Amino acid sequence: MEVSKDSKFTLSLETGVSILVTVGMVIGMWFTLQADIQEAKELPEPEVGRTEYDLKDQMIRNTIIETQKDVGEMKEEQKEMRTDVKNIERMMMQKWGIEMRCLYGIAYLVGICLSLSPLYSQSSLKDLQQVQLLSQDECIVVQVNADWNYSASLDLGKLKNCKWFNASIDNKEYGAILASEWKIASVPTIIMFEYGKEIKRFEAGLSFNLNEEKIIRKINEEIDEIMLRRFQWETYYVAYYY
Repeated sequence: MEVSKDSKFTLSLETGVSILVTVGMVIGMWFTLQADIQEAKELPEPEVGRTEYDLKDQMIRNTIIETQKDVGEMKEEQKEMRTDVKNIERMMMQKWGIEMRCLYGIAYLVGICLSLSPLYSQSSLKDLQQVQLLSQDECIVVQVNADWNYSASLDLGKLKNCKWFNASIDNKEYGAILASEWKIASVPTIIMFEYGKEIKRFEAGLSFNLNEEKIIRKINEEIDEIMLRRFQWETYYVAYYY
């Protein structure tokens, strides 16, 4: 089909009516749409619905719960790490402590052994204060005599690990007090003390003489018992505390 200036179109009545109806419908729809748009502009903004609010609230709660869970897991991991570090430190300290305790124990026992070496000490009690200080020593042997019987005094120089003194009841400062306090009935009298407590006594009686060999032997036996008790106690102390 060719279209030119001489071409002619024919329009039937039915076709014209159809065109008019279609145009009218389009125009009507356009005006209706414009009216709906204008009405929508005048309506208030819609409020958030309960369902939408609940969904947002639940989402926020879930997020908070997940965050708390993550934080809790991180805290547990930190706690486990701290526990591991403390266990490692404790193991190192125990190992170091055992080694140091062994060294301390060995040094302490060496000191004990050195303290058990023979000890010789001789002097005369000079005053009452020196008599009172006797209670501070572990092992003390005091030979109490009178000036007129000095020749009957025993030689206590063979004693080991114990201090010994000579005392006279004729001493003006402490003689009478000593004789009364220690209940001296005859001279010479030898009294053995352990930290101020009397543990052994040897009295001459009417003979005014003592068997030196027998008494020295018994005193040394008693000293050995004292040293044994001290060794046992100090060994227990080292074992318990170190």
